[in-house]
Amino acid sequence: MSFNYNLLKPLCCLLETRSINNTAIQLNTSASAVSRTLRSLREIFKDDLLIRKNGQMVLTSKGDELREKVIHLVADLESLTQNNSIDPLTLNRHVVIAMNASIAQWFAPILLEHLAKQAPNLSFSIEDWHDTTPQSISNARVDYGIHYFPLDLPKNLIQKRGEKDSFVLACHSLHPLAGKDIVAEEVNRYPLAIHTMKYWNDTQDHLSQHLKKKGIEVKIGLRTAHLSVLLKALKFSEFLFPCSKYLANSLGPSFSYLTSNDHAFEALRQKEFGFLYDNTKRNDPLINWLHNEVSSLMRRTIQINEECLV
Repeated sequence: MSFNYNLLKPLCCLLETRSINNTAIQLNTSASAVSRTLRSLREIFKDDLLIRKNGQMVLTSKGDELREKVIHLVADLESLTQNNSIDPLTLNRHVVIAMNASIAQWFAPILLEHLAKQAPNLSFSIEDWHDTTPQSISNARVDYGIHYFPLDLPKNLIQKRGEKDSFVLACHSLHPLAGKDIVAEEVNRYPLAIHTMKYWNDTQDHLSQHLKKKGIEVKIGLRTAHLSVLLKALKFSEFLFPCSKYLANSLGPSFSYLTSNDHAFEALRQKEFGFLYDNTKRNDPLINWLHNEVSSLMRRTIQINEECLV
């Protein structure tokens, strides 16, 4: 069966959101229309693409294989018109971006340098993601959000899936486990330092919660919302700091990290970055331009980072 290219955007939304209702909102159509489209896509690809598992909608192997290709294809196609619809050199306003603090530590400096070159008359505020941020995006106090995907958010907020992040345990460069690949049981030999972030892990850190389910108890040596405090503590202790690989790589020669291929870490091993804005801004030239710049820069930065590690 030949592919109907009118189905490309619905396919992209379904693979991104894993939700018929959220896809309907993004496309400004009905859930029943999206259900019919999904049936057509299943016939074309001879695969369910999206199935219910343990009470959640998840992608099949085929759906996951298509997701990254389709998302990048649609982004490239949209950029053909989005970049031509606005001249960034003429932009002159203040833009507020809310970020997960862990992502902001390594990505915000790169992003601000890039945007300053592309749109020198824009000014920016970068703020931490808080539990009030979704409402701030809805009422236009915050223009754009960067976090992990997916979040449990109001349906009026569009969540775009980005590149994959990887989980590591950062430590000082002379730590006994620095640079090693460990098994899950070794984690409890050293206390964890937890960077607490609102609306992410402020009630329970993901690693200790996950390992507890596997019968592995860990000691928490430090909890703090201040990353600078945590990093100073990491230099003079044997704490292990669960964080993004890209954050760990940005810390400099005084720090190292350890990894693990242990299946106990499988659920935590990879997260996906997420980009967020209000549905009412989906046709806003500035937001479309900003999203294209942010997502493209994230993709290029991660590709360069991965090439340097090879």
